[in-house]
Amino acid sequence: MFILMFHLPEVLTQCRIAESKTLERNSLIYSQGESAQVFYFLQQGLVGLYHSLENGKETLIRLYHTNQYFGFRTLFSGTSYHCTARVLQDAEIIRIHPVSQAVFLAENPQFSQYLIKQLANELYDAEHRLTNTAYKRSYDRVVEAITNLTENYPNYPWTYREVAEFCGCETETAIRISRELKKQGILDKSQRHLRICE
Repeated sequence: MFILMFHLPEVLTQCRIAESKTLERNSLIYSQGESAQVFYFLQQGLVGLYHSLENGKETLIRLYHTNQYFGFRTLFSGTSYHCTARVLQDAEIIRIHPVSQAVFLAENPQFSQYLIKQLANELYDAEHRLTNTAYKRSYDRVVEAITNLTENYPNYPWTYREVAEFCGCETETAIRISRELKKQGILDKSQRHLRICE
């Protein structure tokens, strides 16, 4: 989603803005179950949201890239984080702490509309992926996940595990299907990381 000047953190009012902080790959931003006091702006990098099940298995729920906000749904809903946020590529992150949530939303109406649009897009994406998981074969889900991830985030070295987490299948299934795709010439055999052939 394209971001306009009046959606950037520095123009927001009725909040405290922390200076940009650089976090390395695998750094934890927040953990599932924590309460929220702030939300975040990703100036640069890539962040993944992971949901952990009781058996310890993780699912890659959502990705955030440069110029996106995250963590605001939990803050404004007054719930605890339903996912863990972790850095996938070195990231510069700004923390935004509204002095009062109601005042912040009222004093930043264009920004509030922007967050609603982002939330609507995320809901659309979540519903689309849920439908895929329920009705599409593993083969189709893996192909779609590899295509989506490598086209939208071409500089990230996606692993079989991450593809499996993203499309809701086992890592072994993603490996098996990727081997088939390489044999069919759909995946690039010469690349160490997953890439669709051009």
